[in-house]
Amino acid sequence: MLSRATAEKAGEVSQFVVDGEGRRVVALAVGKGRKARVVDWSAVTGFGPDAVMIESEAALREPAADELKHDWLGRRLLSDRGFEVGSVRDVEFDPESGQLLSLVTDGDSGAPVPADRVRGAGSYAVVVAAG
Repeated sequence: MLSRATAEKAGEVSQFVVDGEGRRVVALAVGKGRKARVVDWSAVTGFGPDAVMIESEAALREPAADELKHDWLGRRLLSDRGFEVGSVRDVEFDPESGQLLSLVTDGDSGAPVPADRVRGAGSYAVVVAAG
């Protein structure tokens, strides 16, 4: 992540903060553990393959309670019928709006799971409608 104001590195993106109900990325975690800070999606000025841009490091804030508790990457993926689909390997989203497009899984089919099938996410799993 780079600051446009200083052209300096502001940190490494470590996690997406996803609103499961709204099915969109609402923030990004920068750094890990107790030192992690958060930047709201509205403060992201550019999102490309080489860098995430923010206006300045002033956009970074301390995470709210439990805000970084549920990282979707690596999380178990279950159908709403109780069958394991695999695990979440990556998320595809619109770089302009943060809207989730699909979940990339390591499941047998290898096919992305469309975001409109997401039913909920918690500390144990992400649940999707059976397809």
